[in-house]
Amino acid sequence: MTRSLTTGVARAALGVVACATLAAALPAAVPLLAGPALAQQPPAPTATVALDAVVLPLGPVTLKAPTLELRGTALSRDEARAILDPAGPAPWRTRLERLSAREIVIPVLRVEQPAGGRVQVAVYHDVVARDVTAGRIGILEAGGATLTVEGPGPDAAGAYGRLSARELDLPGLARLLTEPGGPDAAPIRVYAGVTAEDIALTGPDGAAFRIARIDARDLTGRPTTIPWGETVRALAEGAGRKDAPERSRMAGLAADLIDGLGIGGLEISGLTLAAPGGPAAGPGAKPVLASLARLTYGPEGEAKPGAGNTEAGQPGLGEMRAEGLAVEAPAGRVALKGLTLSGLSLKPVLEGLRRAAAGPLDPAEMRRYAPALARIAVESLDVDLPAQGSPVQGSPTPGSPAQGPGADPLRQASGPLRFALRGGSLAMSEVRDGVPTASRLTIDGLTGAVPPDTTAPLLSDLAGLGYTGLDLSGTVDARWDEAARELTFKDVTLTGKDMGTARITGTIGGIGKEVFDPEPMVSSLALLGASAKSLALTLENGGLFQRFVDQQAKAQSLKPEELQREYGTAAMLGIPAVLGGSPSAKALGQAVSRFVVKPGRLSISAAAKDPAGLGLIDFSTAPSPGKIFDRLTVTATAE
Repeated sequence: MTRSLTTGVARAALGVVACATLAAALPAAVPLLAGPALAQQPPAPTATVALDAVVLPLGPVTLKAPTLELRGTALSRDEARAILDPAGPAPWRTRLERLSAREIVIPVLRVEQPAGGRVQVAVYHDVVARDVTAGRIGILEAGGATLTVEGPGPDAAGAYGRLSARELDLPGLARLLTEPGGPDAAPIRVYAGVTAEDIALTGPDGAAFRIARIDARDLTGRPTTIPWGETVRALAEGAGRKDAPERSRMAGLAADLIDGLGIGGLEISGLTLAAPGGPAAGPGAKPVLASLARLTYGPEGEAKPGAGNTEAGQPGLGEMRAEGLAVEAPAGRVALKGLTLSGLSLKPVLEGLRRAAAGPLDPAEMRRYAPALARIAVESLDVDLPAQGSPVQGSPTPGSPAQGPGADPLRQASGPLRFALRGGSLAMSEVRDGVPTASRLTIDGLTGAVPPDTTAPLLSDLAGLGYTGLDLSGTVDARWDEAARELTFKDVTLTGKDMGTARITGTIGGIGKEVFDPEPMVSSLALLGASAKSLALTLENGGLFQRFVDQQAKAQSLKPEELQREYGTAAMLGIPAVLGGSPSAKALGQAVSRFVVKPGRLSISAAAKDPAGLGLIDFSTAPSPGKIFDRLTVTATAE
């Protein structure tokens, strides 16, 4: 997918709402009353007024209509013509507030907008505005639109199907586009809802993008320090500028504009992408196919149309959800039932833009200004990748002359890779300099096959134990305490089906704020001061240990019970011998021995006798393991 198409897709998905809204500005502005001094005897409210060759500039956007009709209006033709003068003395907002008509019809509406030395053109047809009262449109509809880009450069094209908007506030939109405001200005609801159907975009490389439907609701805006129209024009003209002063100015304008926008909800459904495989994939390679059933965004817990609203100028917390994602490419296939991002906030981004407006940013600071995110949740992920080194369609066979001398004919030895995840989530909180200091990762059902002939590390060992598949679940729950300078692992658990469960808890001391320093050298040195304070380990046998014993017993021509007794005796005698023969060491040896002979549950806990814990230097300078063990309080039980 080329850069031009990617940009076009983003502009279409997010800008279709703006196109529909701007399209409404022309029929509303045409019949405006310039002032009482121009008024003649008003015609009956059921009169129809027709105008030709209408041109209306709105900031960086120019709207053109060959013909239009006002039906059921009290405006005369002269009054409507007078109001079209761009140099008219009355503000747009004032003039729009005097507009009323039963219906406004525009057969063809052309919208032009400069973009990077070229002109984006959208041509709407069958535009109708109904129930227009004091500049506010009850329903705005268009039969469809075509999109083109004029000027030198790669070709791109697109089309929209039916478009509609509800409760469109034209005076409010005019105020946003043409009048300055500021952080204390009251927000304005521009429209109650906008719908666009059957969106199709085509890039110069043949990539095709489709959207079945877009629904947006409750767009609000706050008048910014520089009017929206001027801000958009300045951002378009300044795109790509590399001089520091201009980039700083662009950052300030972008921050003000983003901070002034709010949307109550957004739903995009039926997204598809078909892109050529490209030269890198080899001749004849299959295209990249991607689809997304539904994408929604809204206030926290409301990512669906029809409920709630966000206050303009207040970033708040939002939720984004993607459903039914599927990607098929020469590199593999991916399917995802659902992905939810909760607790989204642009507040750090706005802070970063304002900081950039004051001067260049230090690259080390960038992580502080990433969007805030409280939770990621995944539902039913399935990944299928071809064998490592296997050729894509149309590529030479490994080891063939087409690959040249020295090609490795064993590139496919590792086999294909396929895994799935039933569900998982990552919750993050207590962010410091862009890094969450409290998090909880949960994995439910990470599954995958264990090929009997695999040579991959660990998988080959599991295959030798008779496993044909993996089914793993786990949790990692950790939190950093700044005051205590401690990192606590509340729960680190890994469970394997037909294997067992391992659970670890513990506390590491000496973890100060320097560990989170963006400079790698500083954070690495800070970790050298870490110390182990406590550790607890629990093992529950679920079949893995017994399979290991059976395998080893067979290799040594012993019965499993005989080998377990040998291992038990070695643990009972060997552990105390290595750790110094203290009562704690003997108790540990006995507990391990009981677990080996009769696998059930083994629990071991160790805590440093020194409140400061044991540091890396303590471990590296200890003359023997027993000296370290003597500085710990250890308990062990086997059930």
